[in-house]
Amino acid sequence: MPFQDVDDVETPEFEHRPSRAAKFARKIFLEDWSLKLLSLAIALVLWLVVTGQNEPVTAHVNVQLNFIRPQALEISNDPPRSVDVMLTGSRNKLDDLTALDLVATVDISDQQPGERVLRLADKAQISLPQGVKVDGFQPSGIVIRLEPIIERQVVIEPKLEGKPPEGYEVYAVRPSKGTVVVRGPESRVVAIQKLVTESIWLSDHKETFTASNLNIDVPDTKVDLLDPVVSVQVEIAERAVERTFEGVRFANVVSGESPTMSVTVSGPPNVLDKLRPEDLQIELAPSGTGAQMERKLRVAPELEGKVTLKSINQGSEQ
Repeated sequence: MPFQDVDDVETPEFEHRPSRAAKFARKIFLEDWSLKLLSLAIALVLWLVVTGQNEPVTAHVNVQLNFIRPQALEISNDPPRSVDVMLTGSRNKLDDLTALDLVATVDISDQQPGERVLRLADKAQISLPQGVKVDGFQPSGIVIRLEPIIERQVVIEPKLEGKPPEGYEVYAVRPSKGTVVVRGPESRVVAIQKLVTESIWLSDHKETFTASNLNIDVPDTKVDLLDPVVSVQVEIAERAVERTFEGVRFANVVSGESPTMSVTVSGPPNVLDKLRPEDLQIELAPSGTGAQMERKLRVAPELEGKVTLKSINQGSEQ
């Protein structure tokens, strides 16, 4: 058997097959690498967004003030109705806040009458979601004035606008009630001298009419009306003329013993045309300036306000 050099012997090459782990790694890292890279980028962006939303941020919001006052006292000045509040919390929670959440309750039920300075950090309470806190108020304090609540009768003044047609005039204005009860802080109520009704338009009216269910204007928002409606009768007739009546006597004196006199009165023509001397009487009343007596005209109740005494002719007395 001939000698064969070892180097001349060809060693067969064996094929190395990849293991399962290698196949799995290749599938993970090499196959569809572009889609996997895109997915990774999207996941990273989402993570950054979520992380950013949970990071605490600061926001300034406008918060309404709701005062809880003592039962017998009222706030007489005009404190701010809202204040600026600095809140800290996640952006998601701050964005979810509604107007109902942004109300601060200020409890002043333990305060006494007078002027008070309130520190909102101590007195204002806001119901906020967990994770949101108040860092400050602007302004940090407000001034309120508390006064006792009182009631008072105030005169009603009907508000007339326009004029009756030519030849007519207003003789009397009669509201269904002369006063109205108002209620509110003492200084505000005392300052009101009268209250005016809604407008009563006079144009085109030639006779008496009634304006019903008129509202009474209260310019002070701190004052309430207990009965805010009134009706007003406006008496309109022809413009007054003057007429003299002879044989007018004193009241409460026997006809035979009472001297007669000449009396000049004024009133609407349609009223004076029906008037007779016996419908008029002169009565003596204290003048309020001493023992001197004042002469006044007395007429039937339905004529009161329609007939006005102008003069008495003394020379006609008997």
